[in-house]
Amino acid sequence: MALAQRIQENARVVDVGTDHARLPLWLLQRGVTENVTAVDIADNPLRNARNLAEHVGLYEQLHLVKSNGLTALCGDDYDTVVIAGMGGETIADIIAASPWSLQKHLLLQPMSRPERLLAYLESVGLLPRVTMVRDGQREYTIFEVGI
Repeated sequence: MALAQRIQENARVVDVGTDHARLPLWLLQRGVTENVTAVDIADNPLRNARNLAEHVGLYEQLHLVKSNGLTALCGDDYDTVVIAGMGGETIADIIAASPWSLQKHLLLQPMSRPERLLAYLESVGLLPRVTMVRDGQREYTIFEVGI
């Protein structure tokens, strides 16, 4: 929810490491945006995303892409990039492999090594807004750049 609430209305969103596509489907269900791409590196998560999208009647609105990070995408098609649920070093590697992403609204939520992600962002001249969010006993760090 903390990430979803930071997405601008009518944003062109790509969710990297989408797993079941819960964030993209939430955005579509609530009419936040009509343009969401869900990306994952593996077939099984994309299959799960497709099944869930079909179940809620939004398969036609969800664009599923198999890709290692953002490498299979064209940056001109997106203004918001969400990468959540992976290690900070992995998120940094995904961004570094697709430099176009540095010009977008980035919503990043590392599950580990947030200091590695922060160091990378600072090394490329980005100073993210940092928010801590608590869910039960777990605390999450969100880095937001742009917009």
